[in-house]
Amino acid sequence: MNNSDKRQFYFSLFRVIALLRGGDARRTESNAFEAWLIGFMIYSIHYLFFATLSPSNLKPWLTALLLVALAFWIWLFWLLILYFNSIIIKALRVCGLFRAIPTRRAQSILWGISTTAMACALLKGSPVPRELGAIWLVAVAMNLVSAMILAFSDAARSHGE
Repeated sequence: MNNSDKRQFYFSLFRVIALLRGGDARRTESNAFEAWLIGFMIYSIHYLFFATLSPSNLKPWLTALLLVALAFWIWLFWLLILYFNSIIIKALRVCGLFRAIPTRRAQSILWGISTTAMACALLKGSPVPRELGAIWLVAVAMNLVSAMILAFSDAARSHGE
């Protein structure tokens, strides 16, 4: 692996924050805090999205059982979405798209699109899901602006290039 192939964070917002604090914006994907934070947000959005679809006229003990089962169903849903995303990526590559993007990066793009769509649907729900959906949408917007800032600055490039 050469230096130009060095992996970077998916979420440029954390790199811009590091840059603004005087740190190095060129960091590798070994930040456990970012992985846990974003993973927890994605899981919460998916969980709340499906929880809002559950019937509300059930008995309390059945609702509790359904919500516990939903926690495990999300894992199966993720396996299915990874499989369907891989099929979509193969189809896009046959059409000439996503050829230069690594599969894991293309998976992340499709994963982010589906999570953002679920967050938009949460905006119509009760206060807690609505707030989480709004936080996700604001974070995605800030991340896109951060990516643009890094693309137009020298922060994401090494000094030798």
